[in-house]
Amino acid sequence: MLEREIIRTLDTIRLPDEDVQRLWLRIDRAAQAPPRKEVKRLHKKTIRKLVRVALIAALLACLFAVGAYASGFLGARAIVIPTPAAVSAAPETAPEPPSEPEERDAAEVSLTQPQAVPEELDPAIREKVDNAAAAWKEWTEWQADRAPQRPEALAPPEGVSCMMNVSEPDETGLRLVVFYRPDPDDPDDPDKRIVLKESQVTAEEMLQFDEWLRYQSAADYAGDLDFNYHVHDGEEERKLTEIADRHGLRLRRGLTLLWSRETVEFFDKEFNAENGTDFHTDTSGGRFLSNRALVDRLEQVGCCGGSLFYETPWGFDKVYYFDEGTFCVSWYAQLPGGERVNCYGYNSMYATLSSGREVITQIEDPSAFEVRTHRAPDGTDVTILQSGGEAFFYAYLPNSFFEVHVSGADALRGEDVDAIVDSVRYAVIAP
Repeated sequence: MLEREIIRTLDTIRLPDEDVQRLWLRIDRAAQAPPRKEVKRLHKKTIRKLVRVALIAALLACLFAVGAYASGFLGARAIVIPTPAAVSAAPETAPEPPSEPEERDAAEVSLTQPQAVPEELDPAIREKVDNAAAAWKEWTEWQADRAPQRPEALAPPEGVSCMMNVSEPDETGLRLVVFYRPDPDDPDDPDKRIVLKESQVTAEEMLQFDEWLRYQSAADYAGDLDFNYHVHDGEEERKLTEIADRHGLRLRRGLTLLWSRETVEFFDKEFNAENGTDFHTDTSGGRFLSNRALVDRLEQVGCCGGSLFYETPWGFDKVYYFDEGTFCVSWYAQLPGGERVNCYGYNSMYATLSSGREVITQIEDPSAFEVRTHRAPDGTDVTILQSGGEAFFYAYLPNSFFEVHVSGADALRGEDVDAIVDSVRYAVIAP
C-alpha cells in the first residue's frame, strides 16, 4: 500500500527515471541496514519496516524540495522586495535577493518585476533580468548625482513618519525646523507635540531646500515615458534612453488606459439602488470599451497572441498597456458564492528597463502565506501564495513575468484561487 502511494507521488513530481531508480536503491539499502542498538527489543522486521517508512518520508520531503526548485519554485522570494541590508553585490552585477524573505512584521511585494530568478530557468532570461537591474542602478545613481540635494537639517529622522514645521526667520536670518508627531490625544495642541528633531537652518539652506522640493515635485515634463521612470526634463530623458540603448533594453512609452463601459454602468446602477441617487458616469468616450473589446484590444496591440482569458471575465477595473508589451489587466472575478474579488495582473517584459517598484503592495506577515505550485490548463506552472482573503500568483514566461494579486475577499478557498489561475491563457502572453 505504502509503495503504491510512493509510486503515485513520484509520478506526480515527474522525476527522471534514473533519479527514481536511485531513490529506490537508497531506500532499499537503508532499509536493510542493521537496527540501532537502542531499539533492539523490537522485532527486526518491525524495525526495518519503521526505518523504511521513515526513510521514504524523509527522502520524499527532499525530493519535493528539489523537484519544486527545479521547476522554478521560489515562493515569496520571487515577489518580496528584499531589504537593502539583505542585498550585497558588486557594482557591475544585479543585486541578489536573500535566500528567504527576512522575518519582519511586514514586507513589500512587487507586482511588476521578478525579484529572484530560478537557477534552472533559461540563462537568457536570467541575463535579461540582471541586465535590467544593473541598468536601473546606473540610471538612479546618475540621476541622484544630478538632482538637487536636500540639506541634512531639513531631512526628517530616517524611517519615521512625522510632520515638519518651519518658523519665521529670526533677527539673524536663521529659521527653526522642527520634526514632530502630534499628540494622539490632542493633535491640534502645538505644546503637546512630540518633538523628534530640531535644527536651525540658514537662508541658503532654505533656498537649497526649495530647489530640491521643486525638482521632486516637477510634473510638467511633456515626455511620453512612463512616469515611473521619474524623468524631470529633456536631459534626463536623453540619459535614460542612452542607458537603455547601451544595455539593449526598451523603455515603456505611449501609455494607453482603458475602462469597461459595462462594469462602470453596473456599479453606477448598484450605487444608485443603494443610495437612492441617479448618478451616471459619462462612458461615451473612446476610453470606454465593452468587456470583450478590452480583451480583444490586448490581442490587437500585440500584448497577447490570442485571447488572454478562456472566458471573458465578469468585469474590469481597468486595462492599460505600453508600446513594448508591458500591460496591466485588472479584472473582477466572481466566486461561486457571488462574492467579487479584484485580480490585478501585470505583465513585465524581461527586455524592458524596470525597477520592480512600478506597482507594489504590502503584506503584514509573509510567513502566513501558504505556497504551492499549480499547473494551468495550458501546461504553465504557476506559483501561488495564499493567506486568508488574499493571494498572489505568478509565472515565468519565455519573454515576460506575469503576476496577479487577488484581494477583496473575506476568505479564499484553494479551489477559488485555482479557478482564477485557470481562467488565464498564459501561453498567449507576450508572444
